[in-house]
This record gives sequence, structure tokens and C-alpha cells, in this order.
Amino acid sequence: MGALSMNNNNLKITIDFEPISRRLSCEKDENIYQLLINSGIRVRSLCGGLGTCGKCKIMVEKGNNYLNSPTDSEKTLLTPTEINENWRLACQSRVAENQIPLLETLQQPQIRVFLPQELLVEDFKILTSGLNNGVNLNPNVKKVFVDVNKPNLDDPVPDLERVLNSLSSKDGIIKDTNTLLVEFEALKKLPKILREENHRITIALYDNSKIIDFEAGNKVDRNYGIAFDIGTTTLVGYLINLNDGKVYSVASALNPQTAYGEDVITRITYIKDNEDGLLKLSSAVVDALNDIIKKNCAKAKIQPSDIREATVVGNSIMHHIFLNIDPTHIGLSPYVPVVKRGLNLNSKDTNLKISRGGKVYVLPLVAGFVGADTIGVILSSEIDKESELTLAIDVGTNGEIVVGNRNVLTAASCAAGSALEGAHVKDGMRAAAGAIDTIKINPDDLTVEYTTINNKKPIGICGSGLIDAVAEMLKAKIITRSGGFNKQFIDHERIVKNDKNFEFIIAKKDETSNKRDIIISQNDVRELQMAKAAFFSGTQLLLNHINRTKSTKFEIKQIFLAGAFGNYINKNNAKFIGMIPDISDEKIYQIGNAAGIGAQNCLLNTNLRKKASKLLKKIDYVEIAIEKGFQRQYAEAMYFPHHNLELFPNLKEYENIPKR
Repeated sequence: MGALSMNNNNLKITIDFEPISRRLSCEKDENIYQLLINSGIRVRSLCGGLGTCGKCKIMVEKGNNYLNSPTDSEKTLLTPTEINENWRLACQSRVAENQIPLLETLQQPQIRVFLPQELLVEDFKILTSGLNNGVNLNPNVKKVFVDVNKPNLDDPVPDLERVLNSLSSKDGIIKDTNTLLVEFEALKKLPKILREENHRITIALYDNSKIIDFEAGNKVDRNYGIAFDIGTTTLVGYLINLNDGKVYSVASALNPQTAYGEDVITRITYIKDNEDGLLKLSSAVVDALNDIIKKNCAKAKIQPSDIREATVVGNSIMHHIFLNIDPTHIGLSPYVPVVKRGLNLNSKDTNLKISRGGKVYVLPLVAGFVGADTIGVILSSEIDKESELTLAIDVGTNGEIVVGNRNVLTAASCAAGSALEGAHVKDGMRAAAGAIDTIKINPDDLTVEYTTINNKKPIGICGSGLIDAVAEMLKAKIITRSGGFNKQFIDHERIVKNDKNFEFIIAKKDETSNKRDIIISQNDVRELQMAKAAFFSGTQLLLNHINRTKSTKFEIKQIFLAGAFGNYINKNNAKFIGMIPDISDEKIYQIGNAAGIGAQNCLLNTNLRKKASKLLKKIDYVEIAIEKGFQRQYAEAMYFPHHNLELFPNLKEYENIPKR
């Protein structure tokens, strides 16, 4: 065990953390949240320790009297009962200055803190699969084995010239080796590599125009690439053999940047307010990607140096932070990125630990917050080839919408907020073990059936469970179309009034692992209303934009639900609450991690990179917030399913659900 010490007149304060049995060290003025993060203990906080989300709850089992008094944030986000029971927010709790002389005389540990299961970040459910239509194999990195002629006194040809002569004799590989470039790092290795296995070597070619590496012997089969999807919340890396297109391994992780903020705006603010903010966030994500590389290589039993190229997708902010480029101006009108074209980079310039001579291709951005992940969705879903007008929604912390077909493509970003990831929802959480992910409510007696991820005792509700809960509460008439609690049911045992806020009990405390009721509150319903209204109004505004600019009367005929959230939600319930348009179920497709598939496809077929560049000219970007009628569309979409029921003619149940 380590010790927590506060450097103040050689004072040593120790804090024990249970149930992880850790005793840690901290600097003066460090709050408990900072202590945990700085010690490498990943804990749940959606506001980055700003005291606004209320997710970093801890129980001070011993020594609460040595900490500062509850702050205004804690008085707002914790109930009086919780405060009386010594529940605190880690980001608001620190050792009180006036207690230091007394603490100096006490035996260690003076303070003991309990970290509840829902606080610790572990065992998360991260989507790695997706619908892949398949691509023709034409990778940017190819390997060629050659048997090189040896030099002699009669014909002392230099090493590189002999290698190029051997390469030119290979049919259909390189027509003119005189124009072939050679990486300097590779050239320096050549004399040793060439003689290691009797002049039999493998050449790694990039774009058929440059030699990026030499290897002794026949290593043609060890030709790998890795495709990364950098999400605001999650990271996924796909290790692929470039010779056959087979995915050999997949590894994922939570984006460690969540320690600095739940969404892209919070992270931009952190970068603006902290001199080393950009470097911290960039280093955090690159370190996590390198861990994913290690995990994948261990599974596939290869070396990181066998990975010759990486492709990367992410929204505009994630893209810039990964590249250590300041994203600040994307968050300020007129929302301009530093660069939007696709980038071909050297791996050493990005600090990705693949082959030293390896390359990194970063897909292009669309505009504003709509980034390379949206290009990935378009490429993998092939929405641009559809005859029917199609809606593609990438449902994540940052929501992107594409409406189009083979004749038209429009895209936008919508401020859906992070309620679907658990933020600002009282018992909300990300999809992890113990999260309630599906819910059914019996309308006769309001009994609840639910499932949890990994079948563990419930500790909270994830996004798919939240949509189910609200849809089921509507069907049972517990809430009205305006989102308010129905007064007809307020005396029911499952409905509790708490600080003028009604709550519906989903799981009773004797069913949960933390012995507290898991509830959906009036405020939680409002958070979901805002998220679903953002998606639906954004979709309507894109449709209006197309019809106005093309002088047509298009209707959306099919829907692609992309992203982890889109993959796991009940599509009927998403439609029932008015998050997506009212079209038949067989026309709603859940296509998985489409952004990640797009990154994979660009790794496997270099022609798709050219297509990505062409897409930039075809996509019509719309800034939703300044579109005509935005406020009215958003306000009408706040109703379940919408203020105008004519938009949802198939949802007959709403004839019996009160409006207010």
C-alpha cells in the first residue's frame, strides 16, 4: 500500500479507499477526485470534476469531520439524507485547512472512504461489431519478397540498386523502380537486413511509390494494419491482416478524456482554461490507443512493429485532440476546424507505437462538429448509393445526422447532450455490468421487469434502459405526452414525491447492489425529451433543407441506426418516444459501429480514401442551430412523440395517452 501524504510541515495524512484496498498519496490542495484520477484509479465523472454532474459520489466511512463542509454543489446534487449519511462528491471534498493541526497528532489512516461500485469504471459494454458490406482488397501497404543478387568484384552494384533490380523483375508490382522513394530509416537498416538471411528480404511498399521498410527473410504474411474509432466516450481498435482483410483481433477501452469532461464542449473548455490542457488530453488518448495496440498484438501473437499502417476516425474535436491540434475554434462561431482534408502522416509524428516507418491515415472532416466518423458512416453504410431517401443517425455522446441518397447528401451535428450516456440522469450510467438495459412495465399494476448487463444486480440505468423506461411509462400512462407525471397515479406505491420532483421506482432497494431505489425522475424524463427532440428536430430541419433547396417533396423511407447506442436500443421504443420518424420496422436497420467499419474499409481499400475526398464536395453541411424554424421545431419535438401527431400516424396508443 502507498500512503496519502499532505506536504505541510511534514504532515502525513493517509486515506484508505475501499473496497479496492488502496492507500494513496496526494499533494496539498488536491481534492479526492483529483487524487483518484492522478493515482490511475478510473472513476466515473461526466463533468470532469467540475461539480455539476453529481456522479462521483463517495461515502466517507471515517474522518468526514476532517474534510471541508458540503459545498453548494453537494447541497444541490445530494439529498439531505445522503449528506447526513456522509455521502460526498469526490470532486468537492478535500481536507479542511483548520483540521490539519489536529490530523497531525492522529494515528494513520485518519480518513477512510468507500467507493461504490457504480463509481468505479470497469467491465463496460463497448460495441465493436458492425454491418460490413465488404470491400475489394487494395491496401495501401503491400509486402514483396525478393531474392537479391549478391555483389561481386566484377559487378559491385550497391545494395539498394540490387534490391530495386530484383523488385523490377517481379511481374505487375512496380513498373518503374527509378521513381521509387525510400524512407531514410529503412535505408539505414538495409545492409544488415540484406545479409541476415543470405540476401533474401521482404520489402514493405507504401502506395506503390515508397519503400517504408526492409525485413530479413520472407515476412510477407506479417502485414498488418489497425483501424481506430476514437469516440467521445469509447475507443475501439481493429487489428487486420492486410493480405486477406481478416480481422485478427479487436480491443476497446473507455476514452480516458472523460476524466476531463463528459462531452466535447467540456473538453474544449478544459483546453481553453489550462495551458497544458491540450497536451494532457492528447497524451491520454494516444496512451490509450497504444494500450489497445498492445492488447491486440498480444491476442494475435504479433509485434507492434508488424503493424504498418493505422486509419483513424473520430468527430472533429476527437480528431484534433488526437493530432494535438487546438480544437478551440471548432467550438466558436463560425465553428472552423484547422484542417478538414484527409491526412497521411508518419506514425512517429502521432506517437502511435506501430512500425517505426509506419503510416497513419486520418479520414477527412465534414464541417463544424461533423467529423471523420460521419465520413466513416457514409462509406460503410453506402447511403450515397441508396435510391430511397435515407436517414443515418450515429447516436453517441455527440450526435451526427445524415439524410440522403444517390442524388443528395446533407449532414449536421445535433446537441443531443449526454443523457443517453447517463449524464444528468439521477441513476443514469454508461453501459456497464449491472446497468439496467431493457425495461417492461405492466400497465395494469405498474410492476416492472428488467434485464441488466451481465445479469448482475442493478446499480443504475443505461441509455437503452432509459428509452425503454420512458416509452413504457407512456404506454402505462404514468407520464403524459408533455412529459409530466400523470396525477391519476401519484398515490401509487412506485411513485414517490421528492423535493417537488416525482420519481418512479424501476428497481426497489432490496433488488439493487447498493441498497438504494433506482428511479426515473421528472428531471430524467426532461433530459431524455431534450435529447430525442434534438435528434428529431435535426432530422426534420435537414429534410426541410433538402426539399427547399431541391424544390422537391422528399420523405424519409428508411433509417440506419449507427453507433453503440443505436445498436442496443429498442427501435420500436425509439420510434414510440419520437426520437426517429414513424416508418415501418423492416425499414429501420441497426448497422452497428459504422464509423469503425468505415475506418477498416479505408485501411483495406485505398480507393475509398479518394472517395472520402470526393464526398466532401458532395455533402451539404447544415448548421442546425441557425436554420429557420429551429426553435419551433425543437419545442414541438419535446412532446411525446411530437406536438403534431399527424407525423406519427401509426402510433395509435397515443389516442389514449393524455397530452398534459
